[in-house]
Amino acid sequence: MSFDHTSPQTPPKGVYLASVIVVFFCTLSVADSVGFVPYYIDGTLPTASADPVTVDSVMLSNLPQLGEDSTGTVEIPTGEVVLPERLKIPAISLDLPVQNPNTRDTKALDLIIQKGPARYVDSAKLGEKGNMIIYAHSSVYPVLRNQMWKAFNRIHELQVGDPITLEAGGKQYVYTVSAVRQVDTADTIIDLSPTQGTKLTLVTCDIATGKTARFIVEADFVGIVGQ
Repeated sequence: MSFDHTSPQTPPKGVYLASVIVVFFCTLSVADSVGFVPYYIDGTLPTASADPVTVDSVMLSNLPQLGEDSTGTVEIPTGEVVLPERLKIPAISLDLPVQNPNTRDTKALDLIIQKGPARYVDSAKLGEKGNMIIYAHSSVYPVLRNQMWKAFNRIHELQVGDPITLEAGGKQYVYTVSAVRQVDTADTIIDLSPTQGTKLTLVTCDIATGKTARFIVEADFVGIVGQ
């Protein structure tokens, strides 16, 4: 994760599109939880961020708003690149499939995020250096029609050292939590560059705090089980 506070610059066109997606999904998260989902997109654009965006980073506002130690031989990736299939976090009893959308279309993403966690399309894949981002909804409502609205409700409870496993192709890609943070989308950039190593970042809304508040969990790659 990189937090850049350099002089203001105008974000590229893609940042504005992603900002619309953020407002859209956060509105859906609250509305759907009480049984009402609007059929329009709020086109209001947020104030331009003071942080520069490069091909090796992504504004946190680009993401939809939405939350057992392995055993065996652990090895470093050897070149095979695959997409994550399942996310497991024993410390918070989380075990969910991971989606890999290849679109930024708001209508398509609406359907995708309602089905559970999704990998950010421009982030790293399994088996390659860089930062993989997985995001999902959180909700403060105790009763929900769709349980995926609270998929990441407990990620802020994670502690440094807790294991996180991503499964794909019969292998387990193991990470350990390095940080749990509460941030704001207005001044946060997530570093995706491979120079930062092999990392995993989980992102969800912190709805109780505010519309632009987020919880992020950062984890470092440990190795692969099942090779």
